[in-house]
Order: sequence, then C-alpha cells, then structure tokens
Amino acid sequence: MLKNKSILIIGYDANLCLGVLYCLRNSGHRIYLLTSNRKNAAKYSRFLKKTYCYDPDDQLREMIGITKKHAIDLIMPIDEMEIRFVSANLEVLSQHAKCSLVTDPLNFDIGVNKMLLAEFLKKHDLPCPTFAHIESEDELKLAASKIGFPLLVKPVRGSFGRMIQKFSSLEELMSFYNENADTMSGYIVQPFIIGSDITCNVICKSGEVLFHTIQESPVKTGSDFSSNDTLTFHDDEKVIDIIKKMMKLLNWNGVACVDMRRMAKTESALILEINGRFWASVVSSYLKAGLNFPEIMVSLALNEHISISKQRNAEQISLKEYFRSILTNGLSLKKTKYKSYFSDPVARTLQILNN
Repeated sequence: MLKNKSILIIGYDANLCLGVLYCLRNSGHRIYLLTSNRKNAAKYSRFLKKTYCYDPDDQLREMIGITKKHAIDLIMPIDEMEIRFVSANLEVLSQHAKCSLVTDPLNFDIGVNKMLLAEFLKKHDLPCPTFAHIESEDELKLAASKIGFPLLVKPVRGSFGRMIQKFSSLEELMSFYNENADTMSGYIVQPFIIGSDITCNVICKSGEVLFHTIQESPVKTGSDFSSNDTLTFHDDEKVIDIIKKMMKLLNWNGVACVDMRRMAKTESALILEINGRFWASVVSSYLKAGLNFPEIMVSLALNEHISISKQRNAEQISLKEYFRSILTNGLSLKKTKYKSYFSDPVARTLQILNN
C-alpha cells in the first residue's frame, strides 16, 4: 500500500469508526474523521490526526473545506447515510479528491430499505421471507392471519437490530398498532424464523463481488436481534451465489453487509436486509477471517494492486464464553473481539460507556 496519503473518513457510529481506524492503523496514512455525532468516541482515537464535527446542513461545504485544508487524497464514507451523501454528490466531490466506491443512490435506496428490497427480491425470484407492508388495521390483521405467529415488525430503515419487535399474539400486535398507527407505514411485517444469523460482508465493483467473508451465529430462538459476538467464519457456495446474483442486479459498488437467516428446519438461507455500510465486526473480518476490508477499499480507490484473497475459517467467542472458559480450558482473549480494544483504550472505553 502506498504511504503518506491523507484520508478523510466520514461516519456517525463510534464502533464503526473505531473498527475502520484499527484496520488502517498500520497503513502509514494520515487519517482525519468527519462526523455529525458530537459524542462520537472515535474522536479520542490514537490513530486519528484530527476530528471535525459538522451539522448535516453543512456537510458538503465541510467536506470540501477539509479536503482543501489537509490536501485530502481520498474521501471514504463508512456509514450508511454518509455513503449515500457522497454518492449523491460524487461529481462535485471528485473534483477535489478521489472517492471510495459508492453505489448509485437509486439502487442504494432499494438495497437499504427492507420493504423495497423485499419487493425487489420477490420480483427477481431471490430467497426472502414472506412480507407485508401495513397501511391499515385490516391489512395488518390479514397479514397476521397469513404469516402466523410469532411474527416480527421491523422498521423499513434501521440498523443493528434496533426497533425490531416480536409478537406472539394478535392482541399484542394490535396493541402495538394502536400505539403507532400514524407510523405503521414505516414498518414491514415478516414471520419469525428459528435459525442462525448469516452475515455476508462484501466489496463490489460494478455489481461484481470482489471480496467477501461469511460469518454465522448459533441457532437463535429468542428476541435478541442485535449483533452477534459468537461467530463462525466459513465459506458457503450457496450463500455467496445468492449474494452475487443480488449485487449484480443492484449494480452495487463498495461495501455492504448482507444479513440473512438460515432456517433451522430446511437449512435454506433467506435474505433479510442490506446494510449499505461497514459493519460492527469489521475488525473480526480482518483478525479472524483474514480480510482487511477498509484497507482493500483504500487500495481500490487509489488504484493500487490488490491480490484477491479468500477468507480463512475461524471462530469468535463472546466475552461470557471467555470468562466461563477460565474455569475449564482457559480460552485466549484473542478468540473474542475485545483483544483489539486494548490498542485504542481511551476511545474504546468511552465507546462502551456511551452505549
């Protein structure tokens, strides 16, 4: 990788920012952060040259101003809204610095909207759960009768499993509807599926998947929809073939984190959503599976040579499993995601405290 470049990272979420910074810590580049999150713990990272905060209305002006001030070579958004913003303003920003790969806003908006994506998948005969978009009380009752219980109500836009609700009866569901009737058009209804979470992380160029990792959780039966700490990294030809077809149809560019569910009964994998950004386990993708996605994105944008490498099989355990193992076989802290936190202790401590 070429040394001494200036890179402007743009992102909101502290964990994503710190993960990307960790992956670039040995790159030799000067890294600047632009964020609209004034509480972003990443501003205390030891791997940053400087942090700038901005109001959303001033985003373009701030980007251009910082790019000029620090002779930025590469603008690399890492969070979803920031990636879309750079894509929408690519013509202007490209006059000032190179920009990392981003997807056209029209296709991006389909990908990151659960309802639009479900309709897209159905149209192209790609595997996804049954779904319904709710506009009225009668439509909700009809959807519930067809889908059955338990079922999930998800915001059509959202990340990290936030605001997903599981309902086991019509009474619970209608109570939720009555409390949120004015905003129900912003939700999608799908069946609750017992199975494991699959995440396929990719870098694409013109719809072609260049790099990927696949990680999978144990089978889940409860209502925890947050990111998984217990993971197995492995390849799966059927899964990546499905992902390749979808990304080609979307003409995707850049990073994406595709969430899927493997049905425990049939072993079939269904597409749930696309997160059009870097992901919470980006450090694990690097340390466990062997692919440094942020570094690859930088190299692609700067036209550096990259050898295509495949992920290696690996496992990650949760902190609870690590402490439990101390009494038995004493697993290494390296098998968790937390070993890397010690390289940036102040920022990581503040990130955990702010959650």
